[in-house]
Amino acid sequence: MNVIAFGGTGWVGHHIVRQFCAAGAKVTVCSRGVKNKYADEMPPGVEMRQGDKSSAEDMEKILSEREYEVVVDSVPTEASIDNIVKFARGLRHYIHCSSTGGYAPLPSIPGDETMPYDHFMGGWKQKAIVDAKVMDLHHREGFPATVIRPCYITGPGYLPLDNLGGRREDFISDLFNGVTLDLPNDGQALLQPIHVIDLARSFLLSAQKPRSIGQIYNICLEKSVTIKRYVEINAEAVGKKADINLLPLEEMRKKYESKTDDRGLCFFATHMCYDISKAKEQLGYEPHISTEEAIRETARWALAQSEK
Repeated sequence: MNVIAFGGTGWVGHHIVRQFCAAGAKVTVCSRGVKNKYADEMPPGVEMRQGDKSSAEDMEKILSEREYEVVVDSVPTEASIDNIVKFARGLRHYIHCSSTGGYAPLPSIPGDETMPYDHFMGGWKQKAIVDAKVMDLHHREGFPATVIRPCYITGPGYLPLDNLGGRREDFISDLFNGVTLDLPNDGQALLQPIHVIDLARSFLLSAQKPRSIGQIYNICLEKSVTIKRYVEINAEAVGKKADINLLPLEEMRKKYESKTDDRGLCFFATHMCYDISKAKEQLGYEPHISTEEAIRETARWALAQSEK
């Protein structure tokens, strides 16, 4: 299997590359060379190419050099999709990363792939645009697209979600030091993470299953937890007990108006809870880790980083 991965030098992207390489695929990573944080962590045999996927000139050159059966993009754009449609020869499968964020607020729980994806509560409008574009291309022209929609991504290498809906560096150290942390409303909003390894695995599973073409999959861990329990698990992971103060969302918005992204806080206060039965049945997807352990693993990693 010849694979080209756009965004392969990023946190999510390099995990996707690792999954394909472990399965025996021949992988080329294409990036602009701007953010190459994980370029040195590529498995042996990965070919690196520099180019802008939104540039027709760059993509014509790179995609004309050989046929790629699978194209993976962790951060798609309208221009990159147009270039892939125009220049990719021998393409059998295109898979890109979206987000479950566009479903929120959920009309029912758990959410599934049939729900409207047009609320854009947290600013996921661009995700909806590129998702709709590839699905329309599939239905009109047979473009072999699959869309992966992960929920909150967790795992070592990226800071955990904090109590304000962001990823601030001092969240875990605050828990470790006994700082009282505010949470919106009654703390019962549901949060369902996805471990980055399981997310990456879903791309490989999709590429291995032709029936995934033309489909959208929500990819999460097995269950959700309340945001109150989420903060408690983080504290327990570093040997502490969380000191939580519950405040109405509007009070929190005023209190942290100048300190955080209001959209993130509002999104954090709504339910993020999804049914993953479609991915399990059609892809054979099974998370390798529980929700609780994924949260603990990331918290311990973040604490270790803060102590360096």
